[in-house]
Amino acid sequence: MTDSSPPLDIPVSEATFCAVDVETSGLSMTSRLIEIGAVRFGLAGAREEFQTLLNPCERISAGATGIHGITDEMVASAPRAPDVLPGLLNFMRGCVFVAHNASFDVRMIGNELARTRTPQPGHPVVCTVRLARSRIKDVPNYRLATLVDHLGIEVERLHNALPDARAAMGVFLEAVGGLGPGTAVGELPGFMGAFDAVAPPSVEDIEPTGDLQELETIARSRLTIEMEYGPGSGRAPVVVTPLYLFEGTEYSYMKAYCHRDGIHKTYRLDRIIDFRRI
Repeated sequence: MTDSSPPLDIPVSEATFCAVDVETSGLSMTSRLIEIGAVRFGLAGAREEFQTLLNPCERISAGATGIHGITDEMVASAPRAPDVLPGLLNFMRGCVFVAHNASFDVRMIGNELARTRTPQPGHPVVCTVRLARSRIKDVPNYRLATLVDHLGIEVERLHNALPDARAAMGVFLEAVGGLGPGTAVGELPGFMGAFDAVAPPSVEDIEPTGDLQELETIARSRLTIEMEYGPGSGRAPVVVTPLYLFEGTEYSYMKAYCHRDGIHKTYRLDRIIDFRRI
């Protein structure tokens, strides 16, 4: 899909915006997406919405579930990132990307795009935290919940992707109120740059040679590989997402998510004949 991003000099009154929020499987920057919510809107108020859960191919940490309430059981039958990302990119087409603490959402989406070798889009990015700091005064902090309460924005449960995206849209609309209709997107106080430059993906862009030592890096980055596994070379390749390596009493092992069976499995490293990134 060809990227179609609006120019930076387009007036906010003419631009289409897409407020986005994501929830993740853990609290690290290499965690996987488990929910995406997005609201496409303009200053006139018309809007469309996009929401989906995602199967992260790994366990959701207790700390993450404590924030958003999403469990392993809730995402077990959900689509995986490669099946969801094209729809998200199509939904955001032609929009200015808006998010609360935008660098986080950009990086997490960017990581998933990098894992599937999808080019990063060039959408202008506006952070509603930065925008609110400049345009909204007399609030104790600029957390989303605080701003929602201060501004009287009606949303359901925060810390889920679609309600948070709606809340970010509300903060954005309140913050740009009073700005001249001819104000360009690139002149907004919360403007951060283009999506592909805001937060370069932290996923290593490696081409495995089949060396087993590379599996540590692949597991840290949550990359997916196709491997030839077993005592002989006649078996069909297995597609897995490595999670971590560990030592047993006699052999070294890899815990990985098996995409064919949809479960986590343990593989002996000495039985991995060859592998490649897909």
